[in-house]
Order: sequence, then structure tokens, then C-alpha cells
Amino acid sequence: MTDATQSAATEGPVLVAFADCELIPISSTMMLVINRANGNQQVVAPQVIEGLKTCTNFDTVEAHAAHLASTRAELSGKEAMAANALDNLKSSGMLLEAGSICTRLAQPVSKQLAPTRVFVITCDRPAAVERLLDSILRAGQLSQHNALFLIDDSREPHNRAANREAVVQFNLRSPRDMFYIGEEAQAELIAGLTAKLPEHAEGIRFLLDRGMWEGKKTFGRSRTLSLLFSVGYRALVMDDDILCQAVLPPLTEQGIGIGSGGMRKAAFYENPEALLSSGATAGFDPLSGHASLLGSTLSTALHTLNNGPLQAQQLQHVNAALANVLKADAPVLVTQCGSLGDPGTGAHWVQQLDQDSVQRLISAPHGMRNAIENRLNWLGSARPNVFKMPFMSQLTGLDNSHLLPPYFPAYRGEDALFGAMLVAMHSQSVALEYPWSVPHLPLEARPTSIDTPIAGTAGGISLLARYLTEKIDYRDGTSAAHNLQAIAQDALRLAARSDADLVLDYRSGLARGHADQVHMLMARYGGAQQTPSQEWQAYLKRGVEEAQQALVTQHSPTDIQGLPADITEAALLQEFRNLATGFAAALEGWVEMREVASALVEEMIASRTIYPL
Repeated sequence: MTDATQSAATEGPVLVAFADCELIPISSTMMLVINRANGNQQVVAPQVIEGLKTCTNFDTVEAHAAHLASTRAELSGKEAMAANALDNLKSSGMLLEAGSICTRLAQPVSKQLAPTRVFVITCDRPAAVERLLDSILRAGQLSQHNALFLIDDSREPHNRAANREAVVQFNLRSPRDMFYIGEEAQAELIAGLTAKLPEHAEGIRFLLDRGMWEGKKTFGRSRTLSLLFSVGYRALVMDDDILCQAVLPPLTEQGIGIGSGGMRKAAFYENPEALLSSGATAGFDPLSGHASLLGSTLSTALHTLNNGPLQAQQLQHVNAALANVLKADAPVLVTQCGSLGDPGTGAHWVQQLDQDSVQRLISAPHGMRNAIENRLNWLGSARPNVFKMPFMSQLTGLDNSHLLPPYFPAYRGEDALFGAMLVAMHSQSVALEYPWSVPHLPLEARPTSIDTPIAGTAGGISLLARYLTEKIDYRDGTSAAHNLQAIAQDALRLAARSDADLVLDYRSGLARGHADQVHMLMARYGGAQQTPSQEWQAYLKRGVEEAQQALVTQHSPTDIQGLPADITEAALLQEFRNLATGFAAALEGWVEMREVASALVEEMIASRTIYPL
């Protein structure tokens, strides 16, 4: 590292935090603390540790001391004493310094990026497909991508015919042909995989056979097909109801964000005209924008986004434990962007907004209720953000030159489970959200209401994602393939549990979620007392009451929304076991499916059997 880089990482006030330490109780008056970063150890009083546990974000010694003096009874009015104790801990190497993080992340690590393949995924929305394909043509730059695909999961034959014809017309004008992956191509892929891998036939059918999921919405199936058609490539996956345009955010922030807390901002618009004029068009198309850093190393991404090395002062208030697991050579496996229009969520996404966004919500001239329900919003990042746990945007980048997990083929929550599995497999990887958005403008009506329950009884996939997330070891150095098999074994272990244990697992997982929601909503309700909006205060108060009631209610898995009214608990638990066993079979064969699919797809492309005529 150059002297200039070293200086950039450490200039300004020293920022420290208490993080990455092993805590070993010795007695009621002594605790051994071992710093994992440098191996130093020290015996400290337990009450000191309790105070240090609130100093986990990077800040100055003076700021930490003021915090401790105002929150710890034994240090009340003794700010100088707290500062002296912190200085001693810093001198003995027991506190983590932000400058050391910046020094490590500034180490240059380059990587050759894989070519890109572009995917449009659709289900029974041919008008939206036609609009999107037209915007892709206007965006240009298509020759830079290795291949373009439309994956059609439509149920209605006339919609499949319309989508196929839309691709035919697209190819008449496009410098790069688009392949159509409809029923025939999907059947060909399934047959090829099954013939080559008969021992994994159950897992293949579970992931890819739509007949396994009659009557259910297969949100993840098309995304898994995208992964199988892009093995060894970087995949850019587009929802069918967006426009292929990159729009700059209506507000911007300097620097780069580390960690997902409060990273997304929101703005609210009264009509479509105001929405579409809110942000300037970017000087690039969104496919190129995603590809710019997808698959790069974290050191490359940080240096590019920050226009130079990260400086210690940029880590102020950042969670030190998160920052300390970041590595210069960590791959950016997922890229995301914001939404302009429909946020793609239910009504209650606003409960997690930062204070500035809340102020825009409650001061919206068309009223808070209409601002939430009209789905004319900007939801995105005002600056680039690097974080660990990816979710899904309407245009998502996936570096499929790495071993990525499949998506669960049906139900909601497939994005959360995919993110949890990806990080469980690649614990050192990161996700990146760009500070620009794509227009998300569904053609069909999507009514929503803030009167729906705030504390829902979610379950199933979202609880499994939470279960996996809580087990992630961010220092795990084992291979992604090994970790994938461990997830499969976890699914089998869950399937083998008794009815009573599964019900208790469900209730405890749901309760933890409701407890988190109570804590979050109470904090926001307390802060809302400083705002003039009684409507916002009433909304949060209702949320607190609902979440508290949900927390003390004895729930059954049959409470999950969308289930048949007459389903019994025993039948539902058996269905869960079937799903867990089927998904485990899919995960166990996934590595081989990818290898075989790669060859099959190249044959399909070379023979042009997937080229629409």
C-alpha cells in the first residue's frame, strides 16, 4: 500500500468500536476478553463489558464516553472516567480501529469478469413484455451481452403465443437475437437433465416441473431456469413489468454506505407525471450499469464507487462487526437497484423508513394514506451501498460464474431464502445496491391498503430463511459446494422432526420475528412523538399493539395466509416435510444439474432450437 493510501485510511479523528472479541466468564467479577483480530487478551469486569456491548459502531472515544456516561448508571456524570477507561482499552489493543478496516480493504485485488447474459422472466403479461422489449431496444448496447433470453412461465396458450411473437418482432430490429424459453425448451431441458442424471430426477422435477406446482404461483421457478441457462456467466434478470431505463435518484448522498441499515430511502408522488419527472435519466443503460461491478472484488468496487480508497471517517456509525468481516477479495455476487413507481411490496414497507423518508411521507400534499396506497414511489439508495444479505430488485445482477443456489420454485419469500442460502454458501461475498432505479410500472391494478394487518402471520419460506441466516458463520472458509450440501442436510433434519417440535419451531421463529417488530415499532413510535403527524403516530401505535398481541398469541402453522380454510395442522406439517425433502433432493443434485445444463444449453443455442421462428 502506498503512503497516500495509508494516510487516507487513517486521517482525521480515530474511530474505534468494541467488536470481534471472545467473551469468557471466569467469575462474577471477572471476564476474559480475547480480541480475535490481534490475539490480545485482558481480564475485564463484566459490568464494563455490558457497557462496551453498546459501543459496537465506529465512533470517537469521546463520543463513546458521552454515550456511556448518559446510559450507564455507574458512569453517570463520569464522562472523563469513561474516556480514560476506553483509552486504556484502545492502548492495549482491545478496541477495533476503523483505519485498520480501510487499510485492509484498500489492498488491490482484480478479477476477470465473466460475460453477461440477459433474461426477461414473465408470466401471462404479454403487453408488459412488449413494452419492456421495446425499451430494451431503445436502451441499446445489446451487442455487449453474450445472449438474450425470454423465459415464459405463462399458463395461458394465447399469452405464450403473444410472447413468442413479441420475441420474433424484437429480433427483426435487435443487433443481438433473443432466445425464447417456452414450454418446449423447458421440457427439453428437463428431459435432458433427467436422462443424464436419473438419480436426481426427483430434485429436477421439484425445481423445474411446473406440473408439480399446479394452482400455485411459481415465482422462483423462472429464476432457477435463468441460473441454468447462465452457468459460468453473469446473469442480469429483469421482471417483465419494468422499463429498461436507468433513472438517477431524486436525492443523493455523498460517499458509500456500508451495511444495509437504513440504506434505502423513499419519496412519494401524487401522479404518474410527477413520478416520471422526479429523477434525471442516467447516462447509461441499466444492463450496463449492473454489469459494471457485478462479479468484481470488493476492493475494486469500493475504489470505483468512492473515487479512491475508503477513508476511516466514512465508517463513522458503521457496525464494526460487519465491517470487520469484509475482505478486499470478497466477490460482489449480487447487484441491485431501486424502483421508481410500484415499490413491489405490501403497504407496510413504510414502517422501516429512515426519518427523512418519513418526513417526506407525512408531508406529502396528497396525504399519508394516498402516498402509501397509490404505489407512485421512489424506493432506492441515495448512494452506493455494500452489504451482506441480498434481496431482490426488479432488475437483479447475479454472478453465476460462482456456484449460486437455486430458488425455491413456488410461494413468496423465495428471494429471502435465496439470499440466505447464497451467504451461507459464500460467507465472504457481498451485495451491492447502485444509487439509481428502473421504472417499475405494472399494467394491472395492484390495490393495497394500510388497513391490512401490520403484524402478519408469515411463515414457511421466510422462517427458513431466518433460520439459515442465524446460523451463518461469516468466517467460514469451507467450499460453497460443501455448504450447499449442509443446507440440504438441514432440510432433511427439519423434515425428520416430530409434529410437536415443528409446531414449536414455527411458533418460536414467528415469535422472534414479532419481538423484533415490537422493538422496532416501539422505537419508531417513540421518535414519532416529535413529528406533527397524528396519522403517522396512530399508524405506528396500531402496529405496536398488533405486534404485541401477535407476540402473546399461540399461533398454529394453519394461520399462514393463503392456506385452504379446512387444512389440518397434521396435513400441513406433512406437506412441509414433503417440500423440505423435495428441496433437499434438489440441493443435493444442484451442482451436477448445473454442469449438465451448461452443456445442454450450449447445444440448444448452437442448434437454434430455442430461436423463435
